[in-house]
Amino acid sequence: MPAAPPAPGRPGREVSLPESEVKDTFFAYFLGILSTGAPVDMDNEQMRSVLVEFTSKLDLPFDLVSRVRQQPDPGLGIQVITIDFTRDVDIPVPFALLFYHPGSILASRCVSFEVHRLPWTDPVDGGPPAAALDLVLAHGTILVDIDDWLEALFPAHLEDSWIRHVVFFRWGGDWIGMLLGTGARTSKARRAYFDFTKNRILFPPSDALARCGERLVAD
Repeated sequence: MPAAPPAPGRPGREVSLPESEVKDTFFAYFLGILSTGAPVDMDNEQMRSVLVEFTSKLDLPFDLVSRVRQQPDPGLGIQVITIDFTRDVDIPVPFALLFYHPGSILASRCVSFEVHRLPWTDPVDGGPPAAALDLVLAHGTILVDIDDWLEALFPAHLEDSWIRHVVFFRWGGDWIGMLLGTGARTSKARRAYFDFTKNRILFPPSDALARCGERLVAD
């Protein structure tokens, strides 16, 4: 008997990016949803029914996510994605730096992003133009709270930052995530990069990658 089609608002695993492109199960599905622009309205139980073998390679508190919605905004002409949590978020940064989780992520109980598609061609591998995905924070707050000793060790690169953009793009054939925020101490633009293909923080980023980030979303 053929499998039943996914319910409306609940895309199946067919939208997920392959593991060769994004190692982590959750982010492979999340990036697939963003890339397709499929309408989504799923609670935690429904997400788990799709991600039946969900075993994140990252330290993500999946139970905190109560609902994910993606829908078009007719007035803006773009997609809007909203994530509801069961409570205000205060979790360790899920990515290791120097074999250590470098701080905490603090977020309001509901965050909403406008999804902007930016023209983009991988400057390392070339290939046909493909959109980079710029999630612009429209509602709620996200603070990356870096541990004090790391701020003291890398003052030029690290400080507590209020996140304004989460950007996904291809670079050197890999899927890269960029956080762009405003430093709480200096008010400078602060960027951090993560390689979803290799599952690792890119710190410090190469000059070429830093230039790409600045070109994608200016300060």
